[in-house]
Amino acid sequence: MPYHYEKISETNGLPAKFMLSQCKDLTIPAHWHDYLEVLYMMKGALTAVVQAGSYLLTPGSLMVINSKELHMTRANGSVSYILLQISAGQLQNFLPSGTSLHFQTMITPAEKADVFSSLRRNLEHMLDAYTCQESGYQFFFAANLYEFLYHLYKNFCSAFPSAPETRANRDLERVTQVMDWVRNHFQEQLTLDDAAASLAVSREYFCRLFKRYTGQTFLEYLNSVRTMHLYEDLKNTDDSITVLMEKNGISNYKVFMRTFKKLYGDTPQKIRSGIREYFSPELPS
Repeated sequence: MPYHYEKISETNGLPAKFMLSQCKDLTIPAHWHDYLEVLYMMKGALTAVVQAGSYLLTPGSLMVINSKELHMTRANGSVSYILLQISAGQLQNFLPSGTSLHFQTMITPAEKADVFSSLRRNLEHMLDAYTCQESGYQFFFAANLYEFLYHLYKNFCSAFPSAPETRANRDLERVTQVMDWVRNHFQEQLTLDDAAASLAVSREYFCRLFKRYTGQTFLEYLNSVRTMHLYEDLKNTDDSITVLMEKNGISNYKVFMRTFKKLYGDTPQKIRSGIREYFSPELPS
């Protein structure tokens, strides 16, 4: 898969990236990465689309997003959740060479209540350790992280050699091909017909395929990518909004403003002035 790939940056010497994420009405467009990602909802409701499956997360929901799974998330109002990301290298340290892991996407207390309670307790302990950061907290954090992974591995995981290509994998590869194309050409005047033609499929088939795997229409995704690039320019240059719109291929001001507010919760002018209230998405490395 060539596209929209994020690199993990481990937190303060810990064996994982960890944070309490708080946001409002925030959509993070479809992307994938090499690391394992865990979301534990604390407050509010969040919609996630993972590999064409749609899920609603509410307080107490625990979701696992596997390495290289295409996914997007949309916060429905104000939300708060624990975000844990573990690099592939950390996991492979404990596995035979060539072994692939696939974790169950949604973990619920209805299946194994005692195990779910242990997983939740581990996450809460990690949050306490990370928040307080008392002397030696890294040891306590790591102990709970590895116990969490142990329970996850023993109860909600399949380990197998690399699987052969499937129809779903081929469809996903085609979607990521288009995403890569958007990344390289977003400053140009791209159309839905251009996107369908890049895969040599009909417009109707392309629309269904793209929405199934990303949770967004092609134009919603394109507008999000352009707006996220403009946001980076907004932070790093003094160019006017009009100049930045033109630079990033944005021609419809009304659509741009709607997309920007959906992503960042405010107008570009206020963001530039430093009036920030919520966490904002940034472009993958």
